[in-house]
Amino acid sequence: MSTARAGALLAAILALGGCATPSYVNRGKGETASEIWPNQVVFTLHDAFRDSPPRCVALLPLDGSPPEAASAVRRVLFAHLAPQGRRQVPLARIDHVLAAMPEAERKDRTKLGAALNCDSVLAGEITQAGSDFFGLYSRVAVGVRLRLTRAADGEILWEGEHVASSHGGSVPLSPIGVAMGILDAATNLTEEQRLRVTDDLARRLASTIPDQALAELDDPVAEPPKLAQTAPPASADVLAQAEALAAQGDYAGALAAAEKLAGENPGRADVQFLKGRMLVKLDRVPEAEPAMIRAVALDGGNARYLDGLGHVNALAGRTDRALAAYAMAIDADHADGFAWYNSAVLLLGNGQGRPAADAFYGAALAYLKRGDAGMAGRALADLKSLGGRGLDLGREIHTIETALGASSGEKPS
Repeated sequence: MSTARAGALLAAILALGGCATPSYVNRGKGETASEIWPNQVVFTLHDAFRDSPPRCVALLPLDGSPPEAASAVRRVLFAHLAPQGRRQVPLARIDHVLAAMPEAERKDRTKLGAALNCDSVLAGEITQAGSDFFGLYSRVAVGVRLRLTRAADGEILWEGEHVASSHGGSVPLSPIGVAMGILDAATNLTEEQRLRVTDDLARRLASTIPDQALAELDDPVAEPPKLAQTAPPASADVLAQAEALAAQGDYAGALAAAEKLAGENPGRADVQFLKGRMLVKLDRVPEAEPAMIRAVALDGGNARYLDGLGHVNALAGRTDRALAAYAMAIDADHADGFAWYNSAVLLLGNGQGRPAADAFYGAALAYLKRGDAGMAGRALADLKSLGGRGLDLGREIHTIETALGASSGEKPS
């Protein structure tokens, strides 16, 4: 091939594949994906989703290879779904439950949903993962195909597929241009680029799943989802071992350890709190309340223990008692985003729009103080939703948007 033809081909490749803005193809509206145009996010939102949106999503391990790509896509997708207003089952919990189930039952969505106490499962497979280097041109790509199904009957709620990619290189117009093109193509193959492509993939697909729910946060000590996972450290301390079991998704094992420790040390508030949390995780809410009350009685100034007491009362439908517990938690720690956010959800459920907006604003400020931009963004989205219902929230929305822009290094508009 001549140099001119090679240059023309490279220019065409870069022009076609280098477009940073993806196109979204909604097959549910009759739109058709192109077989030749790249960077398409193809999805279908089924009527079953609109009729009965899921309240919980369990993201199963992804099929396909290489395994490290499947694991990375799953973790990043979990992180991008986390700010949505529906409960997510921690990945460690899903893996623990799957490992404990007979192999023949792992594909039974009904049994899996019941074991995870979750009404929908998100599964899929890696369709592409790798990189190509041709000297003057390189490409890093990651693709996935996903399906969200209702656990009770297997009905498909949403489907999506996408291949995200990053291209490097340039059309050489001089010897210096050749060297620069090779350098750009090689730089495109760094681990940082692979992570960025994976993030693009997950973020784009997650954005096509409607965020229609408004749910309480369900764990007062849950940390923001991380893109990397590390094994909990070994420890001789029994409580640390119990917490490690909880982090690994073994809630029953953590509860057994906490109960044993509580019998030996009935005056430890942290043990009672862990016991209450694990009982909630195992859907044994009536048994969890006494443990939370004991934790608060032993250490009434701990905001997390008050959060736990508020949560079990909310689950039991005792809204006034839940709101009172959350108010005490906020008094103990004004940056307790969990208490602010859950108060907002309860107030909104009671039809108290203005107090709910104030609480969402408080939650956004609290999460910003903690450095949790994801949850601050979630509270901001809820504020905007309430602003669309006739409440004047322009000042509050502008304040949070400006703060989020500053934290990300962006200039406010």
